[in-house]
Amino acid sequence: MPDNRGLRELREKLQSDWFLHWRSGKVYGIPKVPQQEQTFGKPVELKTEEHLQLLAARIDSVLPKIFAQYSAFRFKPFTFLSQKEELVSSIATKIKDLPSLISSFKIKPKFALEAKLVELRHEETFIGLFLRLETRWEILASLSDLQNAGVNLQDLYVVRRQPQPGQRRLVGKISHIYEKTVNLLESFDGITSINEDEVWLEGSKASFVRCLKTLLGDKYDAFESERLIQEANFLTGPALDNILTRMETFLAKKSPMQLAPNLLGYIRGRIEAVNDDSYQTVISASPVEYCFDAARTKRSLYPWKGIEKYGPFSREIFSKKSPEILVLFPDTVQGAVENFLKAFRDGISIKKKVFQDGIEYWEENSKYSGGFAKIFGLVNPKLTLRQIPWLNSKQKPPAVAYREAVAQVLEKTMPDAAIVILLDEHARLPDPENPYLQSKALLLMAGIPVQGIRASTLGQSRYSLQYTLQNLSVALYAKMNGLPWTVDHDLTISDELVIGIGTCELSGSRFHERQRFVGITTVFRGDGNYLLGNLSQECSYSEYPNILKTSTVSILQDIKRRNGWQPGDTVRLVFHAARPFKNLDVADIVAQCVAEVGEEQNIEFAFLTVSHEHPFTLLDKSQQGISLKDGVKKGQLAPQRGIIVQLGRYTRLLCTNSPVLVKTARSPLPTPLLIHLHPQSTYRDLTYLSEQVLKFTSLSWRSLLPASKPVTIYYSELIAELLARLRNIRDWSPALLNIKLRASKWFL
Repeated sequence: MPDNRGLRELREKLQSDWFLHWRSGKVYGIPKVPQQEQTFGKPVELKTEEHLQLLAARIDSVLPKIFAQYSAFRFKPFTFLSQKEELVSSIATKIKDLPSLISSFKIKPKFALEAKLVELRHEETFIGLFLRLETRWEILASLSDLQNAGVNLQDLYVVRRQPQPGQRRLVGKISHIYEKTVNLLESFDGITSINEDEVWLEGSKASFVRCLKTLLGDKYDAFESERLIQEANFLTGPALDNILTRMETFLAKKSPMQLAPNLLGYIRGRIEAVNDDSYQTVISASPVEYCFDAARTKRSLYPWKGIEKYGPFSREIFSKKSPEILVLFPDTVQGAVENFLKAFRDGISIKKKVFQDGIEYWEENSKYSGGFAKIFGLVNPKLTLRQIPWLNSKQKPPAVAYREAVAQVLEKTMPDAAIVILLDEHARLPDPENPYLQSKALLLMAGIPVQGIRASTLGQSRYSLQYTLQNLSVALYAKMNGLPWTVDHDLTISDELVIGIGTCELSGSRFHERQRFVGITTVFRGDGNYLLGNLSQECSYSEYPNILKTSTVSILQDIKRRNGWQPGDTVRLVFHAARPFKNLDVADIVAQCVAEVGEEQNIEFAFLTVSHEHPFTLLDKSQQGISLKDGVKKGQLAPQRGIIVQLGRYTRLLCTNSPVLVKTARSPLPTPLLIHLHPQSTYRDLTYLSEQVLKFTSLSWRSLLPASKPVTIYYSELIAELLARLRNIRDWSPALLNIKLRASKWFL
């Protein structure tokens, strides 16, 4: 069988007697029962070590039988829901007088088991069974009951209560409900309406939030706090460790598994990734050092300490030494705005009492004492304040008032950046009515990057404000094409580029025929120096491969000219993608682009997919966590940042979090990044590439803390999120983003 398109029909025909698996043009059949009523193929004897992929698939197929008392929620991977634990009912025992409709909302632990091939040591491959634990959210109330309770259901999604085999569960997006009929704005298969009794509201977090905010009112925050407590009982390190132990005990009792007539499978216990004298499976990468000069002599382990001591990386070459920054704000918060801007420009003084040699005195302890100008080496930056006359213009929608104010300013001046301050209630308005998005769209089309701030931020305590100002100043400097810092990078070749490839689904539609795409490319030097961002032209799914190729070739040619690649130079191109497109080998397209552009150069090429979407969990049994003031610990069993574990010949797990970076004692155990190197790559040093991914998590200028993923992917996601929202703004055009703002980090 050359492809697997006829496999489903064959499986349905032989399902009672045979397990079937397609691989590399062949269909393998393993008898399910001793005596088969139907024949299949011809007998052949296989060596188990040469067909582990077949056996992994066979293990997946017998899991429903092992967990026969559970109803499978999904078969690939095998997924089932907890029968005993349900979080909303537990929450209801803690919060009194909740409405009865709450009993129709369910949050259950969801278990997914999947057999995977593992190669912790070179050419020592075995099969592991991996558990992923999440939560499943369901809303089982009738749509009419929700609507009668005041919930606005428009634009939420409905799913079938009992989908038939081969039928999609997702039906469509709600327009309105009338007399038990759900009318749809959009759907699969052109369905315009469906009977209410056939569907539930989709149990997404968006649906939960909208429903529960209406139903619970001022009790919603208490509900959310208790939900986090309940989820921590399943998702923290110690909780997962306990669940894994219980699962291991259960599976051991079910061993051996009958995989074939003469083949049994046994559960051996937990997989331990350990080193010995002959092989390193686990590597601990060196801490990332932040660099603040081109020679890499000015370094620090902490970004803000480095900026305070040395100034930003681009201090000497930054072209906007005296920038003009427009500040838009409602006149109702003028006093708070002026105090905030004074602290931003001049710094904050925070004293602490110290004793030395029996003498008491006060010592400066501010983490933002210098102010924006001094810290970033600027000369008399100009803050241009523009009030939004909110007290006298309440008849105008806030989006209109802000947009008019921006237009009036742009008639007279063209600032280098803008700060838009919003009342908190305005920040929560829908996108088309949101004054921040309206202002941002107009300013971006004029080539001006924008930073948004909520009014509640202005009134923070001085202690909290100093950290807010650190993040604000770094992001604003980066948006004006500044480079706050790079990372340690020893370059042994002519040039190295790290390129992120992402996409934005502009329509926001989940229905394939409605989708439109824009390709997003971010380009960095190997040291993290941001070179440019590029948006492809809008296209359909079928057009995307050609658009991607054209866009990538254009970018590589641009970089080739800009960086002056010479004949014979060795150039390394490292591509990062969050996930491959379905039925589309992006790596193959990229390889064609590299070959087309680099005919005169010796180009080393690596294509990595970097994702948190995988079934693997890492626990460090020696990690006791960080003690907090209330006596509890956070980050228990969380591996240290920089731990790299070999999972396969082309695969690594990378820990980008750590017990210190875990926020609270109730935070879930951090998920490591799964890094997979495409076999077509010509540069294959996965240790180097994994350490590079780690360094690129430290290059986010949105915050002083490392991101959980490399900025090649993180920035693409930020761009995609903003593009999708800005599309809702009238007259918005992204054309200038590829011209005036190509080198700006406008999306931070």
